[in-house]
Amino acid sequence: MKPHASLLYTPALRIAAVAEPGKVHADMLVLDLEDSTHPARKAEARAMLAAADLTRAGLPALGLRVNTIATLDGLEDMKAVIEQDAMIGGVAIDAIFIPKIAGAGDVAIYRSLLAQTSKPPSVISFIETVDAVENAFAIAAESDGLCFGQADLTAEMYTANESYLDHARARLCVAAAKYRLPAIDTNSFELHDLAVVQAQCQAAREAGFTGKAAIHPRQVDVIAQTFKVGPDEIAEYRRVVEDYDATPYGFAVEKDRVLAPPFVLRARRMLRLYAADAEPAPHRHHRIGRTQ
Repeated sequence: MKPHASLLYTPALRIAAVAEPGKVHADMLVLDLEDSTHPARKAEARAMLAAADLTRAGLPALGLRVNTIATLDGLEDMKAVIEQDAMIGGVAIDAIFIPKIAGAGDVAIYRSLLAQTSKPPSVISFIETVDAVENAFAIAAESDGLCFGQADLTAEMYTANESYLDHARARLCVAAAKYRLPAIDTNSFELHDLAVVQAQCQAAREAGFTGKAAIHPRQVDVIAQTFKVGPDEIAEYRRVVEDYDATPYGFAVEKDRVLAPPFVLRARRMLRLYAADAEPAPHRHHRIGRTQ
């Protein structure tokens, strides 16, 4: 699964607001049945998704965040996904976002359920519990992407322990890098001061995240600008690989750069992640669904 720089979360109950052309400018729209849908209205939200029409929306990609299958609503969410063959309003669901997981076994359950659809969506796992932080690498091995859920993780603690939150971010980003997955940062709750959002985005990118969630359309442009990997950056990665392959040396010092195996390896990995025509990453036998 190629990274999406910006993901716009929208409550499932507000699906009509994004059904018209040109309403979504993020790389992916994520309809949310979980936190942004009140418990008393979750059945109503599922019914609205079933009756919607997204065929005119022109969405670049569509995601759905379901409730945990440890709850009745989560079971009903997955039942609806299967009955609708992983479609919402005539549009295929590209990714299912699964919350409140503890380990790799949880991810396997969702994969088993989604295998009953004709084109199983990718599975994006939330790292938002203490157990998930500790099991981040095993979860990554079974997932197509990882999301950081800072608010839920903080809720498990007595206070927002910044040292532990940094530890959690680091484990998520390194696990995602190990398995060549997108790493999506938690959303920002700052809706007015975009300089704050930009600073949060920059810190997230420097930590190793490849994208960030938005909860309001005004956040999308800042996120996209920060996380975008443009053609110039891709071209530089290609030059590093091509120049290294052309040199007879294993280590070369040039006027403005050093060509060495670690830098070339990183360039190859970034090309696999971001370049559409790059050689694919090694196949993992347990993967099902869309091309990764």
